[in-house]
Amino acid sequence: MTDIRKRLASLKYIDSKIKSLQQEIVSLKSSIFKSQQYSDEPKGGSLSNKSEDLNIAIIDRTKELYDEIEKIFKERDELVKAIESLENPAENIVLRLFYINGYSWDQVRKELHWGRGTIQRVRESGLVNLEKKWYKRY
Repeated sequence: MTDIRKRLASLKYIDSKIKSLQQEIVSLKSSIFKSQQYSDEPKGGSLSNKSEDLNIAIIDRTKELYDEIEKIFKERDELVKAIESLENPAENIVLRLFYINGYSWDQVRKELHWGRGTIQRVRESGLVNLEKKWYKRY
C-alpha cells in the first residue's frame, strides 16, 4: 500500500482519534490540583512543590495533545484538498464518499446508482491520479 493510500485509509479513524485525544484533555484538566496554600505551620524539609510540578506536567501534556489534534486536522485538510483537486468529477466524488465521508461500498453504490465494477474502476483511477498529484507536490 502506498503512502497516500495509507493516509486515505486512516481518514476514517480521524474522528475517533480526535475524540480520544479530547477526552484525554478533559481527564487531564479535571486532575489539576489547587495551588499550594501557604500557612505559618511548619512543614517538612522538602522545598519542592509537588502540586505545582504535577500541574506543569499536566499543562505541558495538554499542549502536546492540542498540537497533535492540530496536526491531524492539517493532514485531513491536505488530503481533502488533494481529493478536491482531481479533475475528473467522478473520481472526486467516489474518493470523497469513501475516504472523507467514510461510506461503505454499498453506501457508495446506493448514493451514485452505479455498479460495483464502475465504482471500483473510478476509485482505482482516482487513487492513481491522486498519487501522481500528491508526489508532484512533495
